[in-house]
Amino acid sequence: MSAAASRELDALRARVAELERELSRVRASGQPASARVPHAPASGAGEAPGIGPAEWEAQLDEAEQAAQMGNWLWERDQNVVTWSRQLFRILGCDPARDAPSTEAFLAAVHPDDRERMAALLQRAIEAREGSGAASFRVLRRDGAVRDCLLSSLPIVDGAGPPSRFFGVVVDLTERRRAEKELRRSERMLNEAQRIAHVGSWSYDLASRDVRWSEQLYQILGVAPSTRPTFELLASLIHPEDRHRVFGGAESASPLGIACPVECRIVRPSTGEQRHVQMAAQLLTDESGAITGLVGTSLDITERRRLEEQLLHSQKLEAIGRLAGGVAHDFNNMLTAIFGHKELAARKAQLAPPVLEHLAQIGTAAERAASLTRQLLAFARKQLIQPTVVDPNALVLGVESLLRPLVGEDVELDVLPGCEVWPIRIDRGQFEQLLMNLAVNARDAMPGGGRLRIETANTHVGPDDAARRPEIEPGDYVELTVTDTGQGMADAIQQYVFEPFFTTKEPGKGSGLGLATCHGIVKQHGGHIWFSSASGQGTRFTIWFPRVRGAPCEQPARSISAVVGGEETVLVMEDEAQVRELCVSALRSFGYSVLAARNGKEAVALAAAYPGAIHLLVSDMVLPDARGPEVVSALARARAALPVLYTSGYIEDAALPGGLRDGAVHFLSKPYTPTQLAQAVRAVLDASAQARRAQGSGDAPPPAAAAERLQ
Repeated sequence: MSAAASRELDALRARVAELERELSRVRASGQPASARVPHAPASGAGEAPGIGPAEWEAQLDEAEQAAQMGNWLWERDQNVVTWSRQLFRILGCDPARDAPSTEAFLAAVHPDDRERMAALLQRAIEAREGSGAASFRVLRRDGAVRDCLLSSLPIVDGAGPPSRFFGVVVDLTERRRAEKELRRSERMLNEAQRIAHVGSWSYDLASRDVRWSEQLYQILGVAPSTRPTFELLASLIHPEDRHRVFGGAESASPLGIACPVECRIVRPSTGEQRHVQMAAQLLTDESGAITGLVGTSLDITERRRLEEQLLHSQKLEAIGRLAGGVAHDFNNMLTAIFGHKELAARKAQLAPPVLEHLAQIGTAAERAASLTRQLLAFARKQLIQPTVVDPNALVLGVESLLRPLVGEDVELDVLPGCEVWPIRIDRGQFEQLLMNLAVNARDAMPGGGRLRIETANTHVGPDDAARRPEIEPGDYVELTVTDTGQGMADAIQQYVFEPFFTTKEPGKGSGLGLATCHGIVKQHGGHIWFSSASGQGTRFTIWFPRVRGAPCEQPARSISAVVGGEETVLVMEDEAQVRELCVSALRSFGYSVLAARNGKEAVALAAAYPGAIHLLVSDMVLPDARGPEVVSALARARAALPVLYTSGYIEDAALPGGLRDGAVHFLSKPYTPTQLAQAVRAVLDASAQARRAQGSGDAPPPAAAAERLQ
């Protein structure tokens, strides 16, 4: 029920009470009373000018019905009870059948309230005083229950004790229902505001009263017992934002709030800052005069945080695409550098200074290749071949490499957990991850310290996932790397995983170590975060999803001898320097080589070549097609060829089936002529072995015409 409707109802009840008091005075004057319904005063004493008895009674009945109020009069000496028509309606009685009496009234009272009301009436009779206000319930004959309020007063007639009692019964059912609905609506509003993180407030211009919703107290960080004032609300706005909120006014005024406007709120108890979007609207009366203000305060702190995370992710993604493209072009150049350096070194009778220069070229190229590998790991465009592994075995296997890396003044503790679950990860990437974290920790402890590496099982439940929405509930293997170094200040922690960000001196770090770790973890479906403080060390925590299955044995590493051959190899490479290097390198090992710049040229060349082609060496991405598409076209043009793919970086969309699990042969750029020859020989031998197993001979003759590459 609205405040205006409540005021109208109260005014109506006051009018009814006035009419009932007039009626009681008429009855007290000796006017005969009906046994059923009250009569209006006779013409003469007590009659209102211009109102007859019928009109009087009709007016009273309408007023009582509108106010849901009935009256009664009890003449104690004669034991005569009179009920108004509305009281009959409230009690559910019939004026034609039911005679008004105390017993009839108590019979209409709900059984659970009857004894209490009987005792109340008895005390009122004995004390000859009014009953006061007493709430009770009426149980009607049709089963309906009504909430009512009884109030009675004695009518003093001269100096003697009162012989009459006058009272009213108010039906509160609709009002209680409206109040209950209002409370329900208020609860729903409060719950909706809590869910939406929005609080509301109002300001009355005449009284200067301010009201806050429950959620606004929460947003502002103010105790609910605090008296709300506009001055308090204005004082909680960050000083740097007040000029925007109040439109540059010198003094804060509720009528001067800019709308809408974003600002920061400083909570008084903790000093925590919350980002809030405020909006306000003027309230006016029917004449258009301003009566107040109503406003909302939306807590957008979480939204701002998510927006910053999204922008950060988009920035990293853009940097990743740039890094992948740069690494791709750089790897092509490095392939040429490695290749020509090796071919030059194989020339006979080179002077020692020339050999030294070539060695320096090789060293610089190796450092550049390491840098591109880190770029690709950050950009998540490195080819990985994950297998199910035992994380404890991996950590213990890397321990021997880490001890000389961190130095003698750093104490290394490797603490593998008990029965740690298997994970699926590329072994080389895992080693790089640990080594990067170890180097980062070592550099943070120039005076020595302790580095601890631990593994453990952990479970993420719904509550944990709610705190970290990016992590799905389930089982994880936890890897922690903790150092006792210098730690990181709060101001730089948001940049830790960004590429090329470093706090080291120029020339001491590329700023790719932790960015690479982040890329490796994310590429394997894991999660990484850290905790740190200045002077208190740093702790990196990594979660990898648990996998079902037994760990795979690590294959033994073997270095095959460089053996050439006489087979024919088709090289498909769009980069001229790399293509020329491949041709020169393979021919130096005795192979016959055909070279194509793109897919169409490769298909045409293969179709026109009269002899057998034993192997295709193909770049993964070409200007007119992707490697797997060209391989399919070649198979339709003449016959299926064994393929050795090469690439400077990998896009998931370009991966042929079987590449990740090793079923397809791949050579990563940059590579040397020796590495190329080893890979070519391995693919050719595997293809020959497969043909022998199938009992097939050489490849069929080429097709009459080349199929056009779509």
